[in-house]
Amino acid sequence: MAITKELTVAASVGLHARPAAEFVKLAQEFSGSVTIEHKDNQVDGKSMIGILKLAIKQGESFSLTLDGENEEQYMKNFENIINTDDWRF
Repeated sequence: MAITKELTVAASVGLHARPAAEFVKLAQEFSGSVTIEHKDNQVDGKSMIGILKLAIKQGESFSLTLDGENEEQYMKNFENIINTDDWRF
C-alpha cells in the first residue's frame, strides 16, 4: 500500500546537485516506485533529470509517494535527506 507525505526542502541549494544525487541514490535502492509531485508536475524519484527539472527551492514543499516494501523506513531516510541543510561535505 502506497504512502504519501508532504516534505519541505531545508537545503539552501534546494533539491539540486548533491541533495538530488543522494535522493536518487536512495530511490534506486528502494524496490518500489518513488514519485515526486511539485506544482502540478509529477516525476519519477529515481530520475536525476526529472528531479532537477522540478527546480525545487529551499522552503518549497513537494509530495513524495512510495509504493513498495519497507515504505515507512525509506520515507524516514528520504526525510533525513530533505531535512539536511549542509551539503558542503
